[in-house]
Amino acid sequence: MKIELTVDGKYLALSVSSDKPLNLLLRDDLEIKSIHSHCNGRMCGNCIVLLEGRAVLSCLIPSFAVRGRTIVTYDGFCRTRDYRDIEKAFAACSAFPCDTCYASRVLLIESIVRRYERGGSDIDDNEILQESQLIRCFCMDSASFLAVVKESISNRRKRKNVRRTPVT
Repeated sequence: MKIELTVDGKYLALSVSSDKPLNLLLRDDLEIKSIHSHCNGRMCGNCIVLLEGRAVLSCLIPSFAVRGRTIVTYDGFCRTRDYRDIEKAFAACSAFPCDTCYASRVLLIESIVRRYERGGSDIDDNEILQESQLIRCFCMDSASFLAVVKESISNRRKRKNVRRTPVT
């Protein structure tokens, strides 16, 4: 089957098996380093990517379902200014996930930050904590995760507001 998609800003046309999961397409065919080889559909949470801006477990998404869609992996995201907002939040909260789940936590946090960065709605702690359960690693407690998310949102709001402030 031939599919066209965008991965980390690059338009691609690929021939893939229709039943191949997205994590294998990214890891094996595109050599994305942040997709762990030990995932293989066990829903551990260590294969999160952003699909149209939302965090998904790539092991559960069949390749045919990403036809015409946009995917961001940690490999691409870590080169953006938005990544720095999250990186600073980890440091400010002195909360650092392990190497195994770091990439997935960053992308999960980015998905959450995108929903709240503009303000307008109150941050729903329960919703965030429920979403954090996508990742099954226990290296980070829920209070620390929530603190990092809130700090990331704050960092993003500050940076976006500073950039939009006209110079007089």
